Amino acid sequence: MTELLTIRDFLRFALSEFARHPIELGHGTDSLWDEALALVFGALALPPDGDERLLEARLTSDERELLSGLIDQRVHCRIPVPYLTKKAWYAGLPFIVDERVLIPRSPIFELIQADFHPWFEVPEDRPLRFLDLCTGSGCLGIMTALSFKESTGILADLDDGACAVAQENVAFHQLSHCLEVIQSDGFDGLSSGVFDIIICNPPYVDSEDMANLPPEYQKEPEVALISGEDGLELVRRLLNQASDWLSNQGIMILEVGNTWGQLDREVTACTGEPIQWLEFEHGGHGICVLSKQELNTLYSAF
Repeated sequence: MTELLTIRDFLRFALSEFARHPIELGHGTDSLWDEALALVFGALALPPDGDERLLEARLTSDERELLSGLIDQRVHCRIPVPYLTKKAWYAGLPFIVDERVLIPRSPIFELIQADFHPWFEVPEDRPLRFLDLCTGSGCLGIMTALSFKESTGILADLDDGACAVAQENVAFHQLSHCLEVIQSDGFDGLSSGVFDIIICNPPYVDSEDMANLPPEYQKEPEVALISGEDGLELVRRLLNQASDWLSNQGIMILEVGNTWGQLDREVTACTGEPIQWLEFEHGGHGICVLSKQELNTLYSAF
């Protein structure tokens, strides 16, 4: 590695190594070049935009050793870049991540950036109160709190490790005054009260998809991915309870990924009406917005 001296050198070497070895993308990047940028700039604690003014900067021996090791782990151990750098960029914001949480990638950020329009009208007479259920790193709840300055929210997750990471991110974004992190098995660990918005990205991977996940995705916590044989075990329980936790005009934003077809068939068979699934500018599928009234109907169906 003595021939590799500059940031440009290591970007080129990383790109070559990524091309030589089978790696799977999708944890914040969709090209080998962006993957190389994320690893090299992320590991050096530099801005993620790949500023050309930095490319000829010479690295210290410790930095060269660090990058060499991380590139090796990426291609031979198939560890996703955010787990190597301990940071993920999601919707333009930085979040602390490690192997205790999923790497943020949900399309739900588009709904938050659109202020939940047209599915929800923010009340003018009081602050928004929301719940980020199965929060993981806390990214969706934190984005909501940053978008609605007077809001208050709860970030809830079953796993104590995920709660610890979410708490780190709440502190990092200086939102401890308005966000509370709670360890909870679905709704069961929450106290009384209702929410205007429930954001829920629960485990939904079925056993077949789980067995076929690429190595990078299998590095993520299984408890945050799989939920029963068909992936909908937890989702059914949450749909049975969600209405009780919503205000009269409230909504639930639910992500079920590839299991959307199974859920849609079950709902259609019971209610005669399919779920309206959303489309996203930046890609993604399996997300719906449900009103309190629709959830009441689903409660009788499940």
